[in-house]
Amino acid sequence: MIDAPGRANPRFPARAEPAAHAAIQRSLESLLAAHSGPTIGIAGGASGGDILFHEVCLDLAIPTRLYLALPIDAYLQASVAAAGPLWVDRFHALVARLGTAVQILDDTIALPASLTQGEPLNIWAHTNLWMVSEAISLAPQRTLLALWDGRSGDGPGGTEHLVSAAPSLGVDVFPPIQTQSLFA
Repeated sequence: MIDAPGRANPRFPARAEPAAHAAIQRSLESLLAAHSGPTIGIAGGASGGDILFHEVCLDLAIPTRLYLALPIDAYLQASVAAAGPLWVDRFHALVARLGTAVQILDDTIALPASLTQGEPLNIWAHTNLWMVSEAISLAPQRTLLALWDGRSGDGPGGTEHLVSAAPSLGVDVFPPIQTQSLFA
């Protein structure tokens, strides 16, 4: 996510957005060049990397699906609003553009035991594994592209969780885009 204004230790400051957009585009172009089949993108909708991913996919004519851990208004408050009104507008535009490709986690979505490994999950970790489960059902080849600072997040279930879980779940991990390199 884009850092909230005044964050003491920057992870992804707003000034790094153009560099992040370019890095995501380069990574996706590299993945497309290496894969000849149909491609679909799956991501959340948080301010920062998630929304940028969807926007770059649109530019590259890659269809995407939006997976939200919470209903739209609650998700907006938890994962978008702190970045400011422009990100809120971009989120709303993404939701409007994707329409039926927007999925919201609810209590009826069960995950295979092979994904949860018997561990209790918070909603963010559950959503990570839900997206992996959906990717497994959609494609024989799955690759995770992450925009990440390489550190633990502010809470459980973030990028660190997904990057560490992906290989054991049959998902290749493309070298993460290090956010520090975008604003160093």
